[in-house]
Amino acid sequence: MLSIHADTSHVIQLAVGPAFMLAAIGGTLTVLTNRLARVNDRTLKRREEREHADDAADAQKCAAIDEELATLNRRAKVINAAVTAGAICAILVCVLIGSLFVGNELEIAFDRPVAVLFILAMLGLVGTYLLLLVEIFIAQRSINPT
Repeated sequence: MLSIHADTSHVIQLAVGPAFMLAAIGGTLTVLTNRLARVNDRTLKRREEREHADDAADAQKCAAIDEELATLNRRAKVINAAVTAGAICAILVCVLIGSLFVGNELEIAFDRPVAVLFILAMLGLVGTYLLLLVEIFIAQRSINPT
């Protein structure tokens, strides 16, 4: 029968918080990738419509499609930045959790590196959510331009 050191059980308790954070990041990345897929689908549809439009006869329609394509491109760039920030955040949380256990097993004080990793992960998470908000504002403005 395996026995768990009191220190190891404490490390497991410490790792629970970041593990929940990792789950939240996963959910956020799912939302972001779904939004990106919708933007990509809409972009492909509008590009197809643009190719079939007659530039001379449908000048206004072509201009509207070009404007929407520019907005979709901006949205895709913002979502990609948010996904990148979220993925970096998730990697930092994984390294944080791993360093908790490595520090415990090697009996090394990892207090400061763990604190730095947590702060960096939180900054990445804040960046992810800020970029999500920016993308939502861009999408809303394209629907209701006022």
